[in-house]
Amino acid sequence: MKYIVRLLLIISIIYSQDHFNLNINETGESSLFIFQNNISTLDNGDEIGIFDSNGIIDTLGNIGEILVGAGVWSGSQSNIAAIHAVDVSQFGGPILPGADNGNPILLKVWKALEEVEYTPSFDVLSGSGTFDGLFSVIENISCLEGY
Repeated sequence: MKYIVRLLLIISIIYSQDHFNLNINETGESSLFIFQNNISTLDNGDEIGIFDSNGIIDTLGNIGEILVGAGVWSGSQSNIAAIHAVDVSQFGGPILPGADNGNPILLKVWKALEEVEYTPSFDVLSGSGTFDGLFSVIENISCLEGY
């Protein structure tokens, strides 16, 4: 029993998300990014962060780099929904932070074993690779140092 508890603790540490912490609330608007299971540059426990370098970062409508989606790679297909910004201030409503429609994604990878963050290039198999309210399929992540 003691070994099972230790094993479960190790697994939860490996698959926990520590580096990319999403600090914005869901808005009801999103784009889906599907990372295919044949991506060979990722190891179990690596984290994927989806950023918009020109997204809406706060309730005042300021623009800048913002994390809009994150996940932990487990060796199989990973689906990450990226949160879109919503601005209904012209109707007296709020501005909710997130990705701006039409912007390209900025991908970052945290290599857990190396404890290093990379900004790799990637190949889109299907979709636009932008925040378009639809989905994009990522088939390859490259330009990680050491690969």
